[in-house]
Amino acid sequence: MLHDLMPDVVTIGFGARTDAICKGLHNRGWSFVGTGEWQGERVLGVSFAGDRRATRTADELVAALIAVVGELEVAETRVW
Repeated sequence: MLHDLMPDVVTIGFGARTDAICKGLHNRGWSFVGTGEWQGERVLGVSFAGDRRATRTADELVAALIAVVGELEVAETRVW
């Protein structure tokens, strides 16, 4: 977590993978996750209460992030 914007928003950075991770989360139904900039770095912003679409928990976010990052790792190491 990079910055506590509000009590219900978490900001997370993944460097160059941030946009790909956001897309992967959107594909899994995390429509309330968005990207932005913080101190010149691309970040994800996740709202858990400030968005009426935010119906999931932090534990579910961690599970989704692990799955998305794992998929990216496999895709990057795969020989096509």
